[in-house]
Amino acid sequence: MTDILVASHGHFASGLKSSIDILTGMGDKIKTIDAYVDDTDYTDQITAFIRTAKRPAVIFTDLKGGSVNQKVVLKAASEKDIYVITQTNLAIVMAVLLDSEKLSKKHLQELINQSQVELFEFEDNENNQEQETDFFE
Repeated sequence: MTDILVASHGHFASGLKSSIDILTGMGDKIKTIDAYVDDTDYTDQITAFIRTAKRPAVIFTDLKGGSVNQKVVLKAASEKDIYVITQTNLAIVMAVLLDSEKLSKKHLQELINQSQVELFEFEDNENNQEQETDFFE
């Protein structure tokens, strides 16, 4: 199993962990950093995760280029087999957590591609009503 850290502004990280726990019962497999909810410097938590994580490991951040992402990137840049994923969503964290294949850069990119946000489009109501009418005639 891949070691996972989710680091975010506010309670986004712990919210993802809560959702994952509800959906999978595996919330205890994820470490989180909720940055800026108090005056605590969270940099030591990033360092501790990197130092103790089994490799390969993944650190998820919320905003690309945001302050949390910047601190993670600075700490992880020289590390081998620590992947940083930004613009995180619930789908990608669950995909990595539940995946049984050995994590590689290529496989991680496949998981990311499968977990992209997408626009859910509703059919036009007029067309939809016409189709329903045709169906019942």
